[in-house]
Amino acid sequence: MSRENLNKFVNSLEKGDNLQAADDFKNAMADKVSSALDNAKVDVAKSMFTGQVGADAPEANVFSGNDVAAETPAPEATGDENAQ
Repeated sequence: MSRENLNKFVNSLEKGDNLQAADDFKNAMADKVSSALDNAKVDVAKSMFTGQVGADAPEANVFSGNDVAAETPAPEATGDENAQ
């Protein structure tokens, strides 16, 4: 969407329509800000329960707050290892 608004902005400038170009610029900036806020929300949500910040934060279980990967149970042994 942002790319589309940028193209509209450039086209308006080429035509000399400064009023439309101003609107297109505002729309392009609004899309960029919205995208950045969405990315920040994801980072905050990941760090909320784990205490780790940024893209490296593991995905947390919403109910327990524990790392989702750490909660995956290990496969149980079948007991056939000792039988030969």
